[in-house]
Amino acid sequence: MDAEQIAQTGVTSLTARWLRAVPDDGRALVLSGLGLWPLLAMLSGLADGPARAELAAAAGVEPDEGLTAGRELLEVLALSADLQTALGLWTRADLPLSPDALRDLAPGTLGTLTGDAAVDGPALDGWVAERTGGLLDRMPLTTDSSTLLVLASALAVRTKWWLPFQEYPHAPKGFGLTEPVLWIGRQDDDLATLRRYDREAGPLTVVTVAGTNDVDVLLALAEPARTRDDVLTAVLATLDEPGDFVDGAALLAEEEPAPGVTVFTSTNPQPFVWLSLPAFEVTREHDLLEDAAAVGLEAASDTGRGHFPGLSPQPLAISEAKQSVLARFSATGFEAAAVTAFGMVAGSVPQPGAKALSVTLDRPFGFVAVHRPTGLPIVLGWVTNDALLPHR
Repeated sequence: MDAEQIAQTGVTSLTARWLRAVPDDGRALVLSGLGLWPLLAMLSGLADGPARAELAAAAGVEPDEGLTAGRELLEVLALSADLQTALGLWTRADLPLSPDALRDLAPGTLGTLTGDAAVDGPALDGWVAERTGGLLDRMPLTTDSSTLLVLASALAVRTKWWLPFQEYPHAPKGFGLTEPVLWIGRQDDDLATLRRYDREAGPLTVVTVAGTNDVDVLLALAEPARTRDDVLTAVLATLDEPGDFVDGAALLAEEEPAPGVTVFTSTNPQPFVWLSLPAFEVTREHDLLEDAAAVGLEAASDTGRGHFPGLSPQPLAISEAKQSVLARFSATGFEAAAVTAFGMVAGSVPQPGAKALSVTLDRPFGFVAVHRPTGLPIVLGWVTNDALLPHR
């Protein structure tokens, strides 16, 4: 299994496991397993004892291959036109670093902590703003004089749609709203962008919204009874094993095609997919230590001993582990950013024409941004009414 296959399997598995560990409190959700995975993989190669085994298992790598696997994934992602990634390591000047921690670090990766929060905080925040193009502007950690080391990853996605959407106001009943929100819709002549996956838990509607370069966003809707985790886990499973599905061309012949999908007669002589949904923006901050068992950080956060001799001969344990993440879906494109850090210590009467398909996401739905060349899920989320944007 090559590095990309290891990363795809590891990132998808980690994302699904972490998703199930985050309580469904009815709010919109967004998280990035891709932002977390390289840190876990690399730390597994720098750790010893129980932390080494736990981190490697969480990342789905062999401990001896973790450091290389994390670095190789970052190198692959650096070739992306839509996705930017960065790694940052800051240490106190008096903390000795092991050779493995310094090997092959890109220029600008290594920084210094002063121990003064008034100095270190703005410096770390500046790195976040620079590396995410201003989508995020704050490091999710709080440093103080006890912080000896900060290890962080940043990723930012900016893609434009091949086919832009039109904007209009709409108050969808499925979201429980009475006031209009910003609604977007578009016509797509490619019926293959719409799929129905028939699974044991029920049918799943997935629509691919293609970006102009190498990032796509998958939108997913299931029957109302299915939970957030059911829907998003099912979408992730299609990335690794698409299996059997029914595409838009076949759905034209069905009376009840798929969740959120109806067949209608248009004035257009050719069939098409009409996709409509709310524009949305989701932000979340995750305390990874609250989900330590799911993401492999239980042992590494035990401050009773050191865990990372590959980082420093001085004993180190993880005192903070957090992720700040944002996803924004608009008429023209998609933007997302995630910073993951470890601190140690969207007339007239029609004349008969062709049948067409209408996909309406007018109740909570899921989304996954996917790096097309590798199939890696970049960010994953769930849209509820608190993520919808007011109509201007």
